[in-house]
Amino acid sequence: MCQPLGCLLSGCVQNVFGRKWCLLLVNVPHLVAWYLLYSAESSWMLYTSSAIMGISIGFLEAPGMAYIGEICEPDIRGIMSTFSSSMVVLGHLLEFVLGWIFPWRTTMLVSCLVPVFAAATISLIPESPVWLLTKGRRDEALSSLRWLRGWASAEEVSEEFHDLELYCQASKNEFNSFLETKIRKSSGYTGVPDSEFVTKKEPSAVDIVRDFLRPGILIPLRLVVVYFFFFHAGSLTAMRPYMIEVFSQLQVPVSPSVLTIWSATLQGAGALLCMGLVRLVGKRVLSLVSMSGCALCCLSLGAYTYFTTQHHWPSVPTIPLLLFCMLYFAMNLGISPIPWLLISEVFPNRGRGVASGICAALFYAIAFLVSKTWLNLQSSVELYGCFFLYGIIAAIGIVFIYNCLPETEGKTLAEIEMHFTKKNVK
Repeated sequence: MCQPLGCLLSGCVQNVFGRKWCLLLVNVPHLVAWYLLYSAESSWMLYTSSAIMGISIGFLEAPGMAYIGEICEPDIRGIMSTFSSSMVVLGHLLEFVLGWIFPWRTTMLVSCLVPVFAAATISLIPESPVWLLTKGRRDEALSSLRWLRGWASAEEVSEEFHDLELYCQASKNEFNSFLETKIRKSSGYTGVPDSEFVTKKEPSAVDIVRDFLRPGILIPLRLVVVYFFFFHAGSLTAMRPYMIEVFSQLQVPVSPSVLTIWSATLQGAGALLCMGLVRLVGKRVLSLVSMSGCALCCLSLGAYTYFTTQHHWPSVPTIPLLLFCMLYFAMNLGISPIPWLLISEVFPNRGRGVASGICAALFYAIAFLVSKTWLNLQSSVELYGCFFLYGIIAAIGIVFIYNCLPETEGKTLAEIEMHFTKKNVK
């Protein structure tokens, strides 16, 4: 419940302080939380450290994805965003391995080194050139882009920098006639229809809310949030707090500590394969394949549980073990990382910070709700009913992805914004 608070907080402050400073400062509460876990002598210290960690994890989601979306060239944006998701899974695996080798306090102490290392490395990278341009810091933005492109000369990045200027100008509703003339010549882009929102003075809170409610933000916001809902269904997020109980009920022949390492390894393998394939086949195809695999696993688990518990068929514990392994792999092949990739792409620059924060907050809110309702649902429809229900929802998710998810791989941020603009006009 604390993670949505961090998401909303980052959405409010990242446009003020910048992506880099948000990513840098969030390491302070991370360090505090790890140390509190290490030195905990009472339950309230555990609760406090968990709350601090939850807020800080939620805080880093939006600026992290926004930074990746703004610094990457279109043809590698998907790969880099997936790489970020892969590192999250690798972090889980690292913690599981450390917890398997060392006592838990030693694991917490070693983990204190992570935010220290992160802060040191983040301090070396430049701020997002897009954010710098929105703040009128053109020279710093050019230096940042040159650094990000391998210490290139100003001439080598001049065309890309000029396109970024046009994109930021469109977002700020400045020099609109020049922007529309330029982009019409290159791609037929006609500008954002809600560009009438122009303020000659400092915008009021009402103006900011009205600007956020424009279709250019609400349409991709709806897309990402609904995608998150189908992800939680297809990946059985609701079951995760009760994994040990479910595995015991299904007599899965692997100890819990080993199975957690297996699950993290399989999720990492799926994420790495996603990173390798996203540029070749695109996000839409990977989403369809991944959601189909998850739906099949959920429905198969439901069928196995139904026949073994209701019709007393002989149980084969290896079957649910393999199905869970397939599920962990399939979810990270597409539906786990891709909605986060969309966050870095689909929102226009003006409003990206707040929209990203809201999406991340709703992701954790949905996760909380489905987890809290799992036991009540299981008592109502039995375990097999839970599997069937989420499998059917995941199957509906396949239809949603097929009909509603556009292919954004390899497209510029302006082209993606144009897609949702045209969709709104129709």
